[in-house]
Amino acid sequence: MFHHLAYTSAAPEPLCPDRLADLLEVSVRNNTRDGITGVMLYHDQSFFQVLEGERCAVERCYMRILGDTRHVGVLRLWNQPVDERVFSHWAMGYAGPDPLYGYKGPAQDCLTRLLRLAGGSAANEPVALALTRQMYNRFRFGMMRYGGPILT
Repeated sequence: MFHHLAYTSAAPEPLCPDRLADLLEVSVRNNTRDGITGVMLYHDQSFFQVLEGERCAVERCYMRILGDTRHVGVLRLWNQPVDERVFSHWAMGYAGPDPLYGYKGPAQDCLTRLLRLAGGSAANEPVALALTRQMYNRFRFGMMRYGGPILT
């Protein structure tokens, strides 16, 4: 059994593309070491992230995030056991409304295509993917900062 944890937070100051790429590189290294997979979205000083893996590893990672000065106003959105991973191929996938050329992670293009599929989410879609798709659309259209319901 695996565990999913999704959260949003804000950056106290804008992250330049190089600093964001560095953050993603460190996340990939740490997540690979800890057996965590997931995805991160960043836009306009807002983060959204899904972490998935063994519950203890996910909780330890989340505790590090809570103590990280690059995140303020951390809000946990989803924290549940699940049968399988949704982002199993990505130690840390990234998607944002603007390409991040400094980060060449293989998940970036795949995730962007996945999230742009027409028709939105299916009724039987895993919650982590539905949340990611919804947050990606909010980021892309500039409606972040918790405008409207998170879970629909």
